[in-house]
Amino acid sequence: MAGPLSVTASIISLTVPALHSTRLLLNDLERIKDAPKTVKRLTDDVRSVDAALELLQGVEDTEWKSLGTTVAEQSKTTIKSCRQACDVFKTGLQRWTKHSEDGKLAWQDRAIVGFFKKDQIKAISEQLQNCKLTIATVVSIATLYGSVRNSHITDEIKEMISTMQAEVKGAITTADKQLVVLEDNLREMNLSDDDEEAAIPAEGKAEALQQLEEERKALDVSRKLLDELLAKSKENAIAKAALRSQGASTTITFGDYNSGLQAGVIHGAVNYGK
Repeated sequence: MAGPLSVTASIISLTVPALHSTRLLLNDLERIKDAPKTVKRLTDDVRSVDAALELLQGVEDTEWKSLGTTVAEQSKTTIKSCRQACDVFKTGLQRWTKHSEDGKLAWQDRAIVGFFKKDQIKAISEQLQNCKLTIATVVSIATLYGSVRNSHITDEIKEMISTMQAEVKGAITTADKQLVVLEDNLREMNLSDDDEEAAIPAEGKAEALQQLEEERKALDVSRKLLDELLAKSKENAIAKAALRSQGASTTITFGDYNSGLQAGVIHGAVNYGK
C-alpha cells in the first residue's frame, strides 16, 4: 500500500496545475498587441508569479519539515488561490475581448478592458503581486534553512536573517495596508447609490465584488502565512531547525578560539579547554 505523499510531492501536485493556469493566462495576455497599460502591468505580474512557482518546486522535504505543517498548508492555500485567480480572470478576459481578432483589440473591447474592467484588472494584479511576494518569501526562508542544515550560523547568515526579517515585516505592513484599502473598496461598492449603479452594469458590479472578495480571502491567508514566516525567520528558530536536521550533533567549545556546531562522531578523548 502506497504511503502518503511527501510534503514536496503534495506541493508540486498543486504547483504544476497552477503553473499551467498562469501560462495559459500569460499566453492570452501576450497575444494582445495593443494592450492598455493596466493589462501590460498584469502581464508582468503573471510572469513574476510563474517564476516564483517554478522556484517553489525546488524546495525539498527537509526544508518543508523545518518550516512546519502550518507553513506548508498555508502555502498550498496560496497556490490554489493563485491558480483560481488566473482561471477566473482568463475566462473573463475571453468574454471581454470577444470582438477582437489577431491580438488587436476592437474598440468595444478596448472600452471594456481599458475602462469598465480597470478596477478588476487592478484587483487581480495586486492579488498576484501578493501571491508572488509570499511564495518568494517561502522560497527564500527555505533556502536559508537549507544553508544551515550542515553548518552553523555564521555572521554572514546572521546578516541574511536580519535582512529576511526586515523584508517579511515590510511584506506584512504592505498586506495590512492592502487589507484596509480592500475593506474600504468593498464597503463603498456595497453602498454605491442607484446613479453609480446605472453607470456600471449589474453583472459588472457583481464580478467586481467577487474579485474583491477573492482578493481579500487570498490576502487573509497570505497575511497569516507571513506571520508564520516571520516567526520561522528568527535566528533561534533557524538554529533549532539546524540542530534537528543534523541529528546526533554535539556543540563543543575548543579552547578560547573555536566554538560552534561540530557534527559527527567523536572517537577518543576531547580537550574541552580551560
